[in-house]
Amino acid sequence: MESQAVAKAAEALVAARRSRLPIGDLPADAQPENDSEAYAIQDGVVALLGQPIAGWKVGAANPTATPNAAPLLKPLIGPSPLRLDPKAVPVLGIEAELAFRFAKDLPPRAIPYARDEIAGAIASLHPAIEVVDSRFQRRDAVSAAARLADFQSNGHFVVGPEIKAWKQVDPTRQAIALEIGGKTVVETVGGNAAVDLFRLLIWLVDHAGKRGRGIRAGDVVTTGSCTGLKFAKPGDTVVARFAGLGEVSVAF
Repeated sequence: MESQAVAKAAEALVAARRSRLPIGDLPADAQPENDSEAYAIQDGVVALLGQPIAGWKVGAANPTATPNAAPLLKPLIGPSPLRLDPKAVPVLGIEAELAFRFAKDLPPRAIPYARDEIAGAIASLHPAIEVVDSRFQRRDAVSAAARLADFQSNGHFVVGPEIKAWKQVDPTRQAIALEIGGKTVVETVGGNAAVDLFRLLIWLVDHAGKRGRGIRAGDVVTTGSCTGLKFAKPGDTVVARFAGLGEVSVAF
């Protein structure tokens, strides 16, 4: 993908963000054909917005699928309980997730980081809610690479209480209940399609290094939906309750 096409795609996505007017698709001559091109467009969006990265989202469709990732921008991360204008995230998609906060830098380097090094850099685990939004009129009508270029449809991210004893938590046995507008819409145990969340972290640390930034102290990394994608409506309060870990909420 030529640099001009990357810039054109990034400009289209940034214009949609700033105007809050979603687009039908990326320009025909600026369509990413693979993950690598999508990540180049992500980099272009970050540069144009001029907003600092304060974390990442990472996920995988199944236990062996190659993960994918997108940056979380600092202005779009907030602590629970959070209030958001529904006009700012009109898709109002909701996913309950588990996120890790890092206490130490893991800067880019040639030798991949070992599992123990990554574990030693983690400060805490957090129940979380990702608010899904899109710069496309119909996110299901564009290619997977286009969605990835659009930060994998991130709209906002809500961080719940910290659990410092995170090593004692087994994500595959974690009970979660998601409530939207006063009604429980999901009750599940585990639920993350990737299953092994640490596999995602190992991949993400390498990916962030290849992007030239690495992981920095204070970064929050969320690991994908445990509840599937559900939808709220304006006026709703969303609460995700993680047994033994606490709850996280956002009101629209």
